[in-house]
Amino acid sequence: MLKRNGIVIAVLMLCVAVFSSGIQSAERYQWKLEKTKDGCQMYTTTVPGKEYIASKCVCVIPAKMEVIGVILRDIPNFPEWMNDCKATKLLKTVDDVNDVFIFWFRQHVPLLTDRDMVLKSSVVQNYNKGWSRITANLTKEMNYDVNKGYVRMPFFTSEWLLEWIDREHTRATFMIDPDLGKGLPVGMSNGIIKDTPYKTMMNLMKMVKLQKYIDSASKSKYRTMVENGIKAGNLKDKK
Repeated sequence: MLKRNGIVIAVLMLCVAVFSSGIQSAERYQWKLEKTKDGCQMYTTTVPGKEYIASKCVCVIPAKMEVIGVILRDIPNFPEWMNDCKATKLLKTVDDVNDVFIFWFRQHVPLLTDRDMVLKSSVVQNYNKGWSRITANLTKEMNYDVNKGYVRMPFFTSEWLLEWIDREHTRATFMIDPDLGKGLPVGMSNGIIKDTPYKTMMNLMKMVKLQKYIDSASKSKYRTMVENGIKAGNLKDKK
């Protein structure tokens, strides 16, 4: 009986923790639509306790979900398309099946000292309900320094949300919440932050057309997840 009560209490505590986390997230971000450009919606929000804003962009990408999935997994090639990303390095594969990686990321800052960070990915795949969420957060699990004098960012979190529309279209949301550290003009930096998700999305539009990613996606686990969702009747066209 005591053991059963303990399980019930543990479950209730977990529910409270999840509910509280959702409240904190809602309080942290109060998104405001800045403008619509090229069919994409650009949003910004102030962030409690920070001078720097957070921003996000929402676009419909003319590509299959699995194609975007393999691009987001290709960490070494992020500099080809992520706005102002100058270099990356995969440091550790924590869990290849669940796409958990630790990697180094160098962020270019025009006219001033570049920033860098060590990030850890976290992925939730729910293709049966038509979405996938990929986050990257600062981690101290690995201490990596390229000794180039870059400024280590004190805080960073980002999120990609991919949502099913139909077999050839995916709604993508890219959000960043950075703290670039001291020594930068806040106004200029916030302007860069505001535009980064949109510029990244525009570059992603080009990447999804590359044959190497289309071919890789056709043999990927992401395609299997999508196809299973379709066969089960869970993924239906929304257009």
